[in-house]
Amino acid sequence: MVFSSLPFLFLVFPLFILALVCSSFFKNAGLRNIFLILLSLFFYIWEESTNVFILIAICLINFYGALYLNNEKYGKKIFIVLIAVNLLVLFTFKYSLWCFSFFTDRFMGKNIMLLGISFFIFHAISYIADVYTKKIEVCKSLTNFSTYFYMFPHLVAGPIVRYAQIKDDVYAWHLSKELFSFGMYRFLLGLNKKIIIANSVSILADYTFSASSPTVFSFLEAWIGIIAYALQIYFDFSAYSDMAIGLAAMAGFRFEENFNRPYISKSIREFWRRWHISLSTWLRDYLYIPLGGSRKSIRITYRNLFLVFLLCGIWHGANFTFIIWGIWHGIFICLERAWLEKKLIALPSFIQHAYLLVVILLGWVFFRAENLPYALEYLSVLFNFSSFEFSFANTAFSLFMLLIGIIICVLPQNFIIVPTSHTPANFKLYHLIFQFILSCFAVLLLLSSSRNPFIYFNF
Repeated sequence: MVFSSLPFLFLVFPLFILALVCSSFFKNAGLRNIFLILLSLFFYIWEESTNVFILIAICLINFYGALYLNNEKYGKKIFIVLIAVNLLVLFTFKYSLWCFSFFTDRFMGKNIMLLGISFFIFHAISYIADVYTKKIEVCKSLTNFSTYFYMFPHLVAGPIVRYAQIKDDVYAWHLSKELFSFGMYRFLLGLNKKIIIANSVSILADYTFSASSPTVFSFLEAWIGIIAYALQIYFDFSAYSDMAIGLAAMAGFRFEENFNRPYISKSIREFWRRWHISLSTWLRDYLYIPLGGSRKSIRITYRNLFLVFLLCGIWHGANFTFIIWGIWHGIFICLERAWLEKKLIALPSFIQHAYLLVVILLGWVFFRAENLPYALEYLSVLFNFSSFEFSFANTAFSLFMLLIGIIICVLPQNFIIVPTSHTPANFKLYHLIFQFILSCFAVLLLLSSSRNPFIYFNF
């Protein structure tokens, strides 16, 4: 179940509002947390059924294991065991069959998927790592820890929330009329981005990536397809983050921002400071820095950077295309750190921006393609200037939303100011009214079409 689905909008969301109303009478964080746990488990069971018991087991293992991490004699061993268990679970449910496919054609790389497993494991690892390094105190309440671990706003596709970011909100009742109104606004904003823009442009992207061969498309069609996918994945995933931030704010939790208009970047390094921020900072704090970061030799620094982006690609899925995508970004990150960024700074701003967009779009080809041969053929079509045919039929609305999406992405930084859960005072009532009107149109689109893909649903 995704937030933009009819079951969520007309069943889970009303139950969520009802739970908040009930707990608000008592202004009791503990009662709210219990409601959230029960609703989150119901939300999860809707898709995963009996797999919920695996999720419960992961939660209990990390909660009780963390209680002994500060033990002088066994703390380090327990920490290693917990990390190993979490990674083993991630490997089993996301990569095991893909690895077996190297030895037999029977599996063909198909995965056993446990919904949201990547995000659950990253939540667990960040928690036990922070407890072990004494950055935070261990949570001694199973209810409070379960609230953090199960909380359905970030359950399926993040953002990756650290316990340190919301521990005060877990223990105390911080819900206010201002924060609730802001949360409703951000939820509706995300809903509209997802249904009106992401779903519309996905038609163009899927058209060019679902053919038997990309060579049937012209140079123009191929570029429209990959630009459409770039907009789809941004408006799709950032919309989910908006909805997660909004739902959390409505319940009194302040999530960190996960996107900051990444397509206005002028380098790959800047892009990753703006794209999926919770993932890039997680990889920095729990992988890059522990590996030594940039504190050692230049060679080790480049090794660490490359390894982080290689693992970033693997984290996204069990497919060679994701690995190539991670390597692609890792190469340009290393090049920019070595010399390229200094050269770019000396160039006009529009050239820097063009460089960024070309690198990102070419990378998205690998990310979207089902396999490596299709990706390579698609790249060849992108640079085949012999054909400019245009055969997209019945896609006028999608093309219009493609144009709207491009305009939104390239508007100046100070043109679009989105309030955050830490600055809800910037939120105005007319923001909410405008998004509510748009959401009525979005729901009509949802009712008139069964098409409602969500890219990060299986990550």
